[in-house]
Amino acid sequence: MPVELQTTRAAAVIVADDIRDYVRGRARPTTPQLDARQRKVLEELRRDGFSVVEGYWPRERALGLRDRLEPYIGTESCDLSGGAYLRVWDGKDHDQGVRRIYYVDRLLPELSQLRNDQWVLDIVAAYYRIPFHSGLLMFQHNLQTNHRTRFFHVDGFAREFKAFVYLDDVDAGNGPFTYLRGSHRRYLTRVRKQVMGRPKPGDTSFSEEEVRPLASEEVQLCGQAGTLILTDVRGLHRGSPQYDRSRSVLVNYIVKHAGDLELDH
Repeated sequence: MPVELQTTRAAAVIVADDIRDYVRGRARPTTPQLDARQRKVLEELRRDGFSVVEGYWPRERALGLRDRLEPYIGTESCDLSGGAYLRVWDGKDHDQGVRRIYYVDRLLPELSQLRNDQWVLDIVAAYYRIPFHSGLLMFQHNLQTNHRTRFFHVDGFAREFKAFVYLDDVDAGNGPFTYLRGSHRRYLTRVRKQVMGRPKPGDTSFSEEEVRPLASEEVQLCGQAGTLILTDVRGLHRGSPQYDRSRSVLVNYIVKHAGDLELDH
């Protein structure tokens, strides 16, 4: 089958799935009861594609967790206890110096509370109007030298949501999560990219030329350790380059289908 036909069919499957869920979410919506703070977050998500929740964790708790996890970070990929595994990203065109521990809640079981935090999952369910589930909790450490970060991209063409907890104080010097405000609503832009994507079909990275019309909406999401960021990662985003120091963060992958994700295994 020609590649162009494959990508067109893949896009059609996602569009059809989105339409089915849209209809379901209007006919039989999931409507969790939200408190005032959750309603504010939901409003920001729908408008901007992200929301920053300051003080989600006390700063000292976040820093302490960072100090417990960073000793597991080595220079070689390996399996860890309980089913967690470390993957080292080196030798790549971008994001060299990234270290990830997948299923970090298997290494530190108390983190299952974060992975399954109903306060967060209720916001996500209200955002999509159907239930979503945590597929994986990951600890990511970016070395200070990681200045060749990936340019703006979407995580995938199907719907996916992420919840980040900063384990360091994050400012412009150590790679804040960066978002093009409102880009989550650019549905046709994503479909066009999926069908006509270059340099290779299915590529979720965007070029500077493709991003230029949205450049004025770039927002760096800074915050002290313990800050929670909720975001629709079908909007265009990136981790800004790191020049001053390293950065550690917990990342909760929240997806439509229940069950564990298998990433980078």
